[in-house]
Amino acid sequence: MIRTNVCATLLASALVLGGANAAFTPVNSTLYKVGQIQWSNCTGEGVVPGAECGYAIVPLDYFNTSAGVAKIALGRYNATSPKRKGIVLVNPGGPGAPGVGLATENGPDLQQVVGEEYDIIGFDPRGIGQTEPATQCYSSPAARQAFIANTVLDRGYDVAPEVKDPFNRYHLIQTQRDADGLYKSQFEICGQTMGDGLRYMGTSTVVRDVDFITRLLEGEEALINFYGLSYGTAIGQYLVNMMPHRAGHIVIDGVLDAVPWSSVPSYKWERQFMVDTDDTYKLFMSECAKAGPSQCALAKHANDTGETVLARVEQFVNNLYYQPLAVPNATLPGILTNGLYLLGSLISPTSWPDAAQAVAQAINGDGTTILNAVNVKDNSDLERSAVSCNDNKPFAPPTAQEVIDEQLYDLEHVSRFSLSVVTSEPDAGCQFWPVTPPERFLGPWNSTLKIPMLVVSNTLDPATPLLSGQLAQKRQGDSSARLLIQNGPGHTSLALPSLCKALVLQAYFANDTLPAVGTICQVDASPFPDPANATSLARRESPKERKMLDSLHRLTKVLHG
Repeated sequence: MIRTNVCATLLASALVLGGANAAFTPVNSTLYKVGQIQWSNCTGEGVVPGAECGYAIVPLDYFNTSAGVAKIALGRYNATSPKRKGIVLVNPGGPGAPGVGLATENGPDLQQVVGEEYDIIGFDPRGIGQTEPATQCYSSPAARQAFIANTVLDRGYDVAPEVKDPFNRYHLIQTQRDADGLYKSQFEICGQTMGDGLRYMGTSTVVRDVDFITRLLEGEEALINFYGLSYGTAIGQYLVNMMPHRAGHIVIDGVLDAVPWSSVPSYKWERQFMVDTDDTYKLFMSECAKAGPSQCALAKHANDTGETVLARVEQFVNNLYYQPLAVPNATLPGILTNGLYLLGSLISPTSWPDAAQAVAQAINGDGTTILNAVNVKDNSDLERSAVSCNDNKPFAPPTAQEVIDEQLYDLEHVSRFSLSVVTSEPDAGCQFWPVTPPERFLGPWNSTLKIPMLVVSNTLDPATPLLSGQLAQKRQGDSSARLLIQNGPGHTSLALPSLCKALVLQAYFANDTLPAVGTICQVDASPFPDPANATSLARRESPKERKMLDSLHRLTKVLHG
C-alpha cells in the first residue's frame, strides 16, 4: 500500500509537470495563405554553400478549408547539372526525424545517389522539426523526460534469462500494466494540450503535402519524385497507392511494411519486423571475432569465434537481470539493466567498434557510455506517436496478459530483442489515442504505376527486414515495382556504402532503368575496417567512383554515426 501511494504521488507530480504551459499553437492564417512559398539563405552549422531554407503554406486539413493552414519547413539544394530534370523530395525516416537537413547539409552527397540533374528537397513532416503547428504535448523536452524518468518507458523491460520462468511472465505483466497507465496518461495530457491539432500529423496528410509541394514547385502536371528511408518508405507506399497517377520516380529504402503499420496493433509487429534482428546480432559478434582484439574490444583472444564473443556478452546481459550495474558517472546517473541494451547499435554497422568498446567497458564495471547513449532520446515530445497512432487503425484495447504473451512468444521464437524495441521505437499505446485524423489510408496497396517503384532492402536489416521489402514488391506487382537487394547488415542501404547500389539508383532516376530481376549489390565497406578483415574491400576506383563512395561514406556517417 505504501508503494502504491508513493507511485501515485510521483505520477501526479509528473502529470502537472507534463502539461503545464503546453498548448497547441496554430499558424496565423491571416499572415500566411495557402500556396505561399518562401526561400532564403540558410544559416547555421553544417549548411552547404548554395543551400536554401524556406517554407510552403498548405491546408491544415485537405477536407476542410476552414480549419486553417500548416507551415511546412523546406530545404533545397539546387541541381548542379545544366540539364535539370526536376526535384526529388527526401525523407530520412523516424517517424519523428526532420528532413530539411538532408537538402541543406547533405544535398551534394545525395545528388551522387539520385543525380546532379535534380534539386534535392528536404522537408520536416507534419508536427516535426521546424514545421508548424508543432507537436507539443509537454511544456518542454525536460518535462517529457521527467514524466518517463525511471519508468518502463525510460528503462525498458527487464526480461529474465529463462523466458519460460512463470515469475518472468508475472513480472512482465505487472510492468505492462504500468506501461499502459503511462500511455493513457501521456495521451490524455496530449489531448488536453493539443486538442484537435493532433489530428493532422498522420502519413496520409503528409502524402498530400508532398503532392501539394510538388505542384507548387514544379507545376500542376509534374510527377512526384521521392526517396524515402525507413519510415519514409511508408510515405512512399502510401503515396503510390493513394495517388498512383501522381507517382514519378519513387525509391523506398529499408522498408517499413505499410500494411501492418496501418492495420495491426504495434505489439504484434515484431513477428515480421524482427525476423532478421538476431542474425544481425550474431553477425556483429562474428565480425568482431574476425577483426580480433586489436579492432574489437569484445574479442579477447585471437582465436575467439563469434559464438564465444556472443556467449561473453550474453552472460553479462543476463546477469544484469539479477544485479543491475550502478552507473554513478553518467550524465544522468542511474543503473544499467538488461532492459537497456545495444539494439540501437545493430542498425548502424559503422558504430559496431564503438558499441563493442562501450559494452566491454560495462563488462569491466563502467556503464557510463551505454547509459549516456540510452539517455539521449530521439524524440523531444510525442511527435512519433502523433504519426503512428494517427496511422494505426483503431483496435480493441488488449489486456496486459495478451500483450506479454505475444511478446514472450516473440522472445522465444523471433528475437531476444522483441521487448527492447517496444521502448526504443515508441509506437505503443495507440488504443488510448484521443483523436481521429481527417484521413486514414488503409489500402488497397496494389496500384498500377507508370514508372515502377524501386524497393531497396538489405539482407540483414534488424529493423526493417528483407521480408518487408519482398512483401511490398509482391503486393505492388512485377510491372509496378522492382526489388534491389544489398548484401549487408544495418538499417537501410545507406548503413554501409555500396557503389553498385548508388549506380542502380542513378540509372533509375536518370532514365527509368531498373536493375535486372534478382540483382544483389555488394557493400564496399566493413563494420570493422581493417585490411585483414574478411569483409574489407580492396579495389581501385575511378575518380568518379571515388567521389561517389566518399559521398556514400558521408551519408552513412550522417544517418548512422
